[in-house]
Formats: sequence, C-alpha cells, structure tokens
Amino acid sequence: MRKAVPYAGALLVPAVAGTLLWRWADRSLRSPHGLPTVLALVGGLALTAVALLAHNALFREGGGIAAVVLLLAGLTAVWVEARDSAVLGAVTDCVVVGEVRVTHHPTFGEGAPAPKTLYHHTLDCVGGYPAEFSAEERIAGPGGAVRIAYDPDRRMDPVLARDNESHGSPVIPTSLLVLSAALSVTAIAREGDGEGRGEGRRKGLSS
Repeated sequence: MRKAVPYAGALLVPAVAGTLLWRWADRSLRSPHGLPTVLALVGGLALTAVALLAHNALFREGGGIAAVVLLLAGLTAVWVEARDSAVLGAVTDCVVVGEVRVTHHPTFGEGAPAPKTLYHHTLDCVGGYPAEFSAEERIAGPGGAVRIAYDPDRRMDPVLARDNESHGSPVIPTSLLVLSAALSVTAIAREGDGEGRGEGRRKGLSS
C-alpha cells in the first residue's frame, strides 16, 4: 500500500502531462483564438516543468536519470507531433503575378544535403495574404491560379492547399512516455525488493 502513490505517479505523470501538452499545442496552433507562438511555447515549457517536478516529488529514485530523460524526450516529441498534425484553417485563391524568381542554394562538404532550388512566386490573393509563396517547385507560371492554405493569425507558414494535411503521429511520443513509466515502475519494484531483503537479513541476524 505504501507503494501505491509512487506506482500511480509513475503511470499518471507521463500520461496526464502528455495529454495536456498535446491538447495545449493543438489548441494554440489550430484554434482561431489561439495564443501567439511565444506564449504557446512558454505554456508548453511550463507544463513540461510541472511534469518533471511531479516526477521528482513522487519518486525521487523511481527510474533515475533515464526515466527523466525519456519523459523530457517524450514531451518534446508530443509538442513536435502536435505541431505537425495542425491543419491550416483558411484557404484562399491566388494568381501568380509577374515572373517566378529562382534562387539556388548550394551546400558544401562531404555528407552535406543536396543543393536546393527555390521558386519565389509573387501572388495576388483574395484578402491580400500571402503576397509571396516560395516552394521547391514552380507551382504556376505568370497568370496561373493557385490555392493557398494559411493560418488567419499567421502563426504558421502558408502551404499549398493540396498539401494541407496532418503529418503528426502520436506513436513516437507515446512510446517514449511508456518507456519512461516502465523504468519508473521497475525501479520502484526493485526498491521494494531491496528493502524486503534487507529486513530479512536483519531478522536473521537478530535471531
């Protein structure tokens, strides 16, 4: 019974923290009334700090450094995947104005990524935004029509409407948080076994 609180904490801290952080990131990035990016990040960091403090307060030895590292990595992955799952909430019709400007971005050194070519399109969009869109392909020539998805609060970069879909997945953050909980549970169980063996040895010596 004495171990009930640490066991519950080992399971609930990662689960509750991960769920709250996902919902916070999702609301901050997708809601039309979401917070500015800086405030959203500050809130996410605050939730992460509370989770780490709760982990330390409930079981200081539970899982050790490895569990804390996995908890931190899992919560970081939660934020990244929630961000990548965000779908931009508005779509506008645009026309490419003038010639498409092309810039080349070479890379140097062994193992460097391939050189990148960017195509910069000046746009005339309904509502006036965005005024320019850059991509690694020519999306249309002068006078061509394109559809752009964008965030009305401009917290995220515009994308082509055809690419406006969710790419985030909860698999990686969930796996990291489950591993963190498993390490904590295992450490708590071993701590109990160690105390039991120590008490048995003391009884044997006294008899």
